[in-house]
Amino acid sequence: MSGVWSDARPPVRHRRIRGGEVAAPDPGAWRRQRAAATPVVPTVAAPRWLDVDGMFALAFFLSLLFIAQITTLGAAMVAGLAPLYVFVRRKGLGRILLRRGFLLLVPAVALLSVVWSEAPADSLRYAAELAITVIVGMLLSSAASQESVIRGLTLAFLIYVIVARIGGGTVGIGVGAGGEAFSGLTSSKNLLADIASSGIIVSLAAVMLALRSRAWIWLGIGAVAIGLDLFTVISARSAGALLGLGMGLGAMLAITPLIYAGKVFRGWVTCAVALCLIAGGLFYRSLSAALIELGASLFDKDPTLTGRTYLWYRAADLIREKPMLGRGYYAFWRQGNPDAEGLWQYFGIDSRSGFTFHNTLVDILVTLGWSGAVVIIAVVLIGMIALVRRFVARPSLSLVFWISLWLYQLARTPIETIGIAPFYFSSVLAFAALGAGLRFKRPWPADRPRSFAQPSVLRLRALTTDGASADLARLRYIDAGGAQHPTAGPPRHIR
Repeated sequence: MSGVWSDARPPVRHRRIRGGEVAAPDPGAWRRQRAAATPVVPTVAAPRWLDVDGMFALAFFLSLLFIAQITTLGAAMVAGLAPLYVFVRRKGLGRILLRRGFLLLVPAVALLSVVWSEAPADSLRYAAELAITVIVGMLLSSAASQESVIRGLTLAFLIYVIVARIGGGTVGIGVGAGGEAFSGLTSSKNLLADIASSGIIVSLAAVMLALRSRAWIWLGIGAVAIGLDLFTVISARSAGALLGLGMGLGAMLAITPLIYAGKVFRGWVTCAVALCLIAGGLFYRSLSAALIELGASLFDKDPTLTGRTYLWYRAADLIREKPMLGRGYYAFWRQGNPDAEGLWQYFGIDSRSGFTFHNTLVDILVTLGWSGAVVIIAVVLIGMIALVRRFVARPSLSLVFWISLWLYQLARTPIETIGIAPFYFSSVLAFAALGAGLRFKRPWPADRPRSFAQPSVLRLRALTTDGASADLARLRYIDAGGAQHPTAGPPRHIR
């Protein structure tokens, strides 16, 4: 059969090689030939424990969680790890900044406040630290393996809670029923409760991911972490942490089944939740009052939630003095400022440091004014819309974790300061959640090439079975490297 393929079937319409006279056996053969001709680039499988991003997450958060104990050394570790992490991720840095660069508007506003700040040197220093905090969150949110990042966070929170349980102490609360509350390694029970509550959400996400991948060791680590964190939160007797934890865990348990639902159903549910959040924003004052009353009734606290209402009363006077620009980023809570000194004395803060207005919006208005508040609110809205949109389009357990973590922090904004403190673990998590809605850099499967470009073909050589016959038995194509590849025919596109 001269000039035809030996295995050609009559019912199949033959296709001919471009520029030749030999017909291909069937259209499907071309796809198989092209797949065989495409060089497969093997990829390195993710490690069973932690990859580079997971190791950096573990190192960063250990430094941040223990920063109150190791003080300057902890800040130096964070400042040193950040440029190292940037160097490791340098190849994709441009893409990360392009997609998540809007998050840098927050430290940009803080840096701009140096111009009118009452303490320019302090504002400059803390604005630079906030920029490092935001960049770390951006890099973690863009990690190829979000599961590895969650594992690193789980280990960091577990190590801290174990150390806190072994060497921690208690503080007197002096309100309601009185008594003592567990404060761990610091003198703030609210800080410890925040750490443990965040650890519960992180560990629960690690457990879910371990169940999916049948990683039983990580399942055990996550379960132990959840137990220790939950016991610590209850021992700390923090109303704000427990209220936020209830919202975060409720969201995680409610959103997880939506992964397996249809896209339309997820969209409708998302719209309903968004309307509830918008309504909550419009009635922010009423919602805050309701949370205060609920905390007072459930946790036997005084109606002022340990004096927060007096803080907000004083903050209202400060905001009226400089409503648009504020007093400068971190320019209020400093030694030598009469207003800060008076509040420290009123609340018995002998260290004269480490205090806030215990309300995120109030803190922003005092330091950055309404101009800064508008920018920060816009950044939060953009990040949340992107996060929810990403979940509706391509849901995953990692996105469930970031949404739940952000809702946990959002529930605490009326009674705590969230997301604007530099070198603080909660701020890193907040910005990582806002950046998680942008597309991840997903790893390529091991059986899939990184590039679909066809190899350059230099020439076709017709070979015969006996060296003399004119019938074409098979073809070999020679690639640019000189290697011969036997196949039923050449690739479709010949360059």
